[in-house]
Amino acid sequence: MGKYEDLVVQNKKYWWQYMPWKEVQARAKVCDIALLPMGAIEQHGPHLPTGHDTLQLFPMMEKIAEKTGAMILPCPWYGAHPAHHWKFPGTIPLQNDTFKALVKDIVRGASIAGYNKFIIFFGHGQKFAAMPVAQELGIEGYFCLSVMFEDMVRDVHHTVMEMPYWHADESETSIALYTHGDYVDMSKAAAEYPTPMLDRKYVATPSDNALNKILRFDEGTTSFPEITDMKIGVIGNPLIATKEKGERYVKLIVERFSEFLEHIKTKYPAGVKIPVTG
Repeated sequence: MGKYEDLVVQNKKYWWQYMPWKEVQARAKVCDIALLPMGAIEQHGPHLPTGHDTLQLFPMMEKIAEKTGAMILPCPWYGAHPAHHWKFPGTIPLQNDTFKALVKDIVRGASIAGYNKFIIFFGHGQKFAAMPVAQELGIEGYFCLSVMFEDMVRDVHHTVMEMPYWHADESETSIALYTHGDYVDMSKAAAEYPTPMLDRKYVATPSDNALNKILRFDEGTTSFPEITDMKIGVIGNPLIATKEKGERYVKLIVERFSEFLEHIKTKYPAGVKIPVTG
């Protein structure tokens, strides 16, 4: 194993923090899309690292940047969390206002270097915080989108995975085995199924493509507190996870998101500010 940094960032040429400022500016003249990967520090059972939600983003971002030329902004390791995540050892949640203030300052600062299109890209359930901040940045005049990568592949989720996407389960563990397998200890993996607060037919998972469910998992208090309802911190069965499933899943995400970025680049070339306010 190499240096810790080398295990996380493989292609430094795509990351803002490894470039001098003149190169940062020059790249904006070619592609002025800046991707902000937003991670989280959160317990992921006994077999996955607490940084899973962040670690998985690095290889995804690098592959997308390689395909599209988009800039990758430095990644904050912390994120916002739904209420049921709080107080579990290993989880370090940001308050929603802290999260929003952090994202706003990052976008405001990056725009000075010539970046006009911003996309918050996250694989952790913090849509409830990311969507409002994207709207508030829009009011300030910034083109900003909020993207949760699981949403891109809900229509094909069950062609790759056997079970719905939950937490530290088949899906997350498969992705981890592919993106940061050095930090996964499958000898400690075990299945766990916490008590549903509400019947699952009313609550959509991150992978659920049903449009008739009343709630998403993060739309209010839809789950009991993890600290009282879990023994090991898993929702689902990680024992059926494989690296091959994770690779197929990540490749689909990269392909679909890259296609979307190419659409933005074609419709609004570098240097064009999208008129988001009147």
